[in-house]
Amino acid sequence: MQDDALASPLALHSRPPSRTRADWLIPAALIALGAIPTLAGIGRLAGLARGVATMEGHARFAADPLPAVLHIVGATTFCVIGALQFSPGLRRNRPRWHRRAGWVLASSGIVAALSGMWMAIVYPAAAVDGPLLRGMRLFVGAAMVAFIFLGVLALRRRDFHAHGRWLTRSYALGIAAGTQALVLIPQALLLDRSETEHGYALSMGAGWIVNVVVAELALRRRRQRAPLETTSLMRAVVHDRYGGPEVLRIEHVPRPKPAAGQVLVFVQAASVNARDYRLLRANPFLVRLYNGLFRPRRSMLGADVAGIVVEIGAGITRLAIGDEIFGEALFADRQGTFAEYVCIREQAIAEKPQSISFIEAAAVPLAGITALQAVRDRAKVRPGQSVLVQGAGGGVGMFLVQIAKAYGAHVTAVCGPGSVELVRSLGADRVLDYTRDDLLFIDQRYDAIFGVNGFRPLGYYRERLMPTGTYVMVGGTNRQLFEALLFGKARFAAGERKIEVLTIDESLRAKDLEEIRGLLVDGRLRVVVDRAFSLEAAAEAFRYAEGGHVRGKVVLTVGEVEACSLALAC
Repeated sequence: MQDDALASPLALHSRPPSRTRADWLIPAALIALGAIPTLAGIGRLAGLARGVATMEGHARFAADPLPAVLHIVGATTFCVIGALQFSPGLRRNRPRWHRRAGWVLASSGIVAALSGMWMAIVYPAAAVDGPLLRGMRLFVGAAMVAFIFLGVLALRRRDFHAHGRWLTRSYALGIAAGTQALVLIPQALLLDRSETEHGYALSMGAGWIVNVVVAELALRRRRQRAPLETTSLMRAVVHDRYGGPEVLRIEHVPRPKPAAGQVLVFVQAASVNARDYRLLRANPFLVRLYNGLFRPRRSMLGADVAGIVVEIGAGITRLAIGDEIFGEALFADRQGTFAEYVCIREQAIAEKPQSISFIEAAAVPLAGITALQAVRDRAKVRPGQSVLVQGAGGGVGMFLVQIAKAYGAHVTAVCGPGSVELVRSLGADRVLDYTRDDLLFIDQRYDAIFGVNGFRPLGYYRERLMPTGTYVMVGGTNRQLFEALLFGKARFAAGERKIEVLTIDESLRAKDLEEIRGLLVDGRLRVVVDRAFSLEAAAEAFRYAEGGHVRGKVVLTVGEVEACSLALAC
């Protein structure tokens, strides 16, 4: 990603992925194709409203305008809404709008098809109309309705691939008027063969056939390009030795198969956490005790993920193919999310909220669960208590600020100068810039202090706690970890102050994800993404994340939903 893609801190929380040509080219081309019949329909509506025929041969609509009005409105809505459904960026960044528009699309398509059949039956035939064309119109209308119903049935059984195929075929028939205009106009000007009943019917039929053939070719091309169906390999970021970002590389590795209780996820985005570059560098040294003393046993990194379920293992009851999810790959399963596919246990994922993008969702799981367990379980924050968040500008810190506020606390946040306004916008009651405010002379005492990768000695935090306060240590340097593990209890032995070295309670993961999802849906938790990188730029992403002063999360974008589907809920 280019440097100019960086935005101001206050704009980072809702940053969508960059726009591609497919986001506008396909919808624009489809709308342009329907421009001629759309403009003609608007002219007819204007004429019917004034009580005059705007075009030769259309006076037959005046006596009973209802079928014509329904057809024009339904067909125009179907054409425009359907074109927008082809935009991958719109589907990805505005999923709620996409779903609602999908139901409008299906409804308008049925109205257009049935009203077209109604017109073919009740209106007198035009000069060049004949039984052949009337039969073709009735057949196409019935086929269009059938395709839409088949698409809705596929949606109800959560077969989104079939759903998209049926809706694409229906749309191909629905916008054939534009193709028919392109066939008839040059034919009338050059060949003068469209004035006979059979010639006109064949030209109209050619428009329908061309659209159906193009749609089938596009669907076939999409199936051929689908990575799940064409290859048993996938791209992944791997490393076979400890070190810095330079040891990372892209390789094609076997795609995993879901075991019982697991689902296979087509990864759309995955975020970089401090855990990843600590595993990469084996820092702290304790990492080597469970990931390999000399070489890493786990070659793929990444825990957070947002993506689409494409295969399910035995015993899965809560999820189905096509579900959009976010969650975390557990370390014990020895799989990483910096890849095109990953297998994840069902209890470690939840349904992605419709209000956020895949990139935002990928930034949530590990940092969100860490913050939630720190606030709720370790510090046991209650309404009215005062808390201090040291390191509030990072991914975990920003979630700590918001979750503590959601639990009713008065929050003081400490961060760098570049994050002050952003952290304040997240709800912190007081924000301290550690480069300007002398934290050694803070006279306030807190019920809970959260040290996110803090660098100060334990005594500093103990002195700033209330008599019954709790210091929760969320990561840290080698020195801090050893100090906390060896001397932490002794340092906090006097009085009722406590120290908690946070480790994730895996048994609460499913419950925690649902609670976090509820906060996201309610708007009480906002996701901040500093910068997004492609999978191929993983090494650069690690360098950026390790460089410090990251505002929020760093995310890798992996997959992208294909642009060819007209799914109502893809």
